[in-house]
Amino acid sequence: MSSLIQITRKELVRVVTPMRWYSSKPPIFDDGPSPPKLSKEEQKEFDEAVKKANTQMAIDEYNEKNGAEVKPSGQAVLKTIPEFEGNVNPKTGEVNGPKQDPTRHGDWSFNGRVTDF
Repeated sequence: MSSLIQITRKELVRVVTPMRWYSSKPPIFDDGPSPPKLSKEEQKEFDEAVKKANTQMAIDEYNEKNGAEVKPSGQAVLKTIPEFEGNVNPKTGEVNGPKQDPTRHGDWSFNGRVTDF
């Protein structure tokens, strides 16, 4: 044990604990690039313009102007379009079978979704 280097307690604490400057913490929000601050009047005008742009009437006007159509969603999209009327498939003679041919594209698919067994 005599060959070990003697380290004082103060030196050991300095080596073990990382040095950290607690008095000069970096700010949480740095003054980095950002848009210029507006005056109170300009900020109020900007907030009103944003609020007006987010109303349903403004959205409808924008959609009419640009010709955007509302696409169906939910159950209207998932509804299966039958290829025949009644319970008997006229092509195969199958009774109470699926209204669409599940192997039309070579796979068992319904509404574009392929199912594996």
